[in-house]
Amino acid sequence: MAQLLGVNVGLPREIEWKGKTVRTAVWKQAVRGRRNVGKLHVDGDGQADLQGHGGEHRAVDCACARA
Repeated sequence: MAQLLGVNVGLPREIEWKGKTVRTAVWKQAVRGRRNVGKLHVDGDGQADLQGHGGEHRAVDCACARA
């Protein structure tokens, strides 16, 4: 049976990378308690590049781990 082990969220921010300012939301932090999962995102989470991330069919990213 599948079991949810954790939820990580993070908001986009601007950083310097290779001499340019880029917007990214790659850094996520673990959160405690319940989070609402909506049609477009998890509360407290965001994506910087909506062309390749997020949206109605990619609001949640899951990873599988075997014990």
